[in-house]
Amino acid sequence: MEENQSQGKAKKIIDDVILVEKSKKGDKAAFEELVKLYSKYVYTNAFFILRDSHEAEDVSQEVFVKVYLSIKNFKGLSSFKTWIRKLTVNTCIDKLRVKSKTFDKKLSLESFEESYEYIFTNLNNNIEKNFFTRETVKEVLNIIMSLDESYRIPLILRDLQDYSYREIAGLIKKPIGTVKTNIHRARRLIKEKLKYEKSKK
Repeated sequence: MEENQSQGKAKKIIDDVILVEKSKKGDKAAFEELVKLYSKYVYTNAFFILRDSHEAEDVSQEVFVKVYLSIKNFKGLSSFKTWIRKLTVNTCIDKLRVKSKTFDKKLSLESFEESYEYIFTNLNNNIEKNFFTRETVKEVLNIIMSLDESYRIPLILRDLQDYSYREIAGLIKKPIGTVKTNIHRARRLIKEKLKYEKSKK
């Protein structure tokens, strides 16, 4: 099973390299295939950071415009997936910075139900490791989305995106000590809220 998964990932990386190289040469069909392959990945990442479906769609469009304009300069030092993830995160954080105030919206993930399976297979490895089992992932995702921005974004970058504490500090312009503290508090809040939800059942 693990061998098949590894082979699948290796094939995808090879496919990505071919599509990127064709796109760099102006092959529009290859670029459209990259957009098709990564549109949900970009949208999902943007949605978790921004908590707004319309803004996530705007960011998705903006990211692919950036990819189209700069793909010729992509040197392949990282995977295409890593590169587009970084573009997405940076675009989201820039969008948050220009806001004078981020309103703490109450929202659920009901409109996002169809993407749960995608999230499970692409984003939740660290969630499962840090927060119990697969059965609690859906609850955890809802709790994450309800967290204040100062807790939510560092936690997402660390536990869903595998950024280092130092990288997160650079991205959100906060001291590394603050980043570590907020991530620790976010994890504690999630555990407390999970415990509370279980006690009500």
